[in-house]
Amino acid sequence: MTETILRLLTRLSEAGDDAVLTGGVAEPIFGPAFDRILAKRILVEQAPVTDWEVCEGCECGLPCRPIRRAGVAFRAECPLDRHKDVVLSENDLRVFRIRSDALAYAIGAAAGFGKPPKLVTEKLWRLGDTPSGRAVFLALEPVALVGDGIVATLRQAARGSGITILAPELPADAARRLQDAAIHLVETGEVLTHSSNGVGAGIDFTALAPIPFAPTLRVRRASAEVIWNGRSVILSHQIFPVFERLLEKALSRDQVASGSHVEGTTGREAKDLIRELRDALRSAGFSDAESKTIIVTVRSRGYRLGVAASEIEVDD
Repeated sequence: MTETILRLLTRLSEAGDDAVLTGGVAEPIFGPAFDRILAKRILVEQAPVTDWEVCEGCECGLPCRPIRRAGVAFRAECPLDRHKDVVLSENDLRVFRIRSDALAYAIGAAAGFGKPPKLVTEKLWRLGDTPSGRAVFLALEPVALVGDGIVATLRQAARGSGITILAPELPADAARRLQDAAIHLVETGEVLTHSSNGVGAGIDFTALAPIPFAPTLRVRRASAEVIWNGRSVILSHQIFPVFERLLEKALSRDQVASGSHVEGTTGREAKDLIRELRDALRSAGFSDAESKTIIVTVRSRGYRLGVAASEIEVDD
C-alpha cells in the first residue's frame, strides 16, 4: 500500500509548491501506511477547505460555493440549481500539503540510500551513489531539468561519475538534451516497487543503470581516431597528444587536466591547444556546442573530457 502512496505523491509533486493531496483522493489509501507517511511529515495536514468550485458553466457569478454542514455530512450548494448541489463527507474537506524535501528523502530511502539527499539546485537532489558508482539524482518537477546549464550542473555535482536521474516525464527537447549528454533518465513512478523496508517501497539498483550499449567515446590510438556517438574524427599527430592528456585524466580519479598538464605536450599555451583541438572536431562536422561538450573547460582548474570513464573505450 505504501508503494501506491509514494507513487501517487511523486506524480502529484510535479505541481511544485502548490502540490497537495485532497482527502477525497486519499480516502482509499487511509490506514496504517498512510499514517506512517503523516508521521514522517511527508504529508502535512492543512486546515479543512471551506468552499467548493462552482458548477461547470454556472451563471451564478460566485467565485466559489460555500460549504455548509448538513447533518453528519456537508453540502456545497448551487444557488441556481439545487440538483447540482454536491454532498461531501468530512474526508472530502481534508487536504494535505506534500513536503518535497521529505518526499525526496523517502524516495532516497526506497532506493537504499541511508543518508539524507543533498539539494544540488532548486528542485534537484543528489540521492547518493549506486554500488557500481553511478551518481543518482532526483527531480520531482520537470522545471528542475529544463534550464540551459543543467548538464554542467549535474556533471559538476557528479564529479566524473556516470549520472542517473529519477524524474517525471520530461518535455521531449529537455529529455533529448540530457540523453545526448549520456545522462540516464528513469521515470520515478515506474521503478518504485513494494518492499518491507522502513518506507514500504523500494527501487532495484539495476533499474538505475542504463542497459549496456556501445561506448559513447571510442579512441583508437594507433590511428589517432576519436569516435563520439558514432561520428569520427582523425586528429593530427600534433594535436592527438593533447587529447591523450585529457583521456589519461578522464580514466583517473581526478578527471580534470590542469593547464600545465596540457601544455606538457608541446610547451604551447593550454588555451591555444584546446582551441585547436576543438577546431579539429568542428572541421570533422561537430557543432561548436558539441566540441565544447566533448572538451569541457573547468573554470580555474583546467579541462576535461565531457564523458564518464565508464563510457570510454580505448583501443591500443
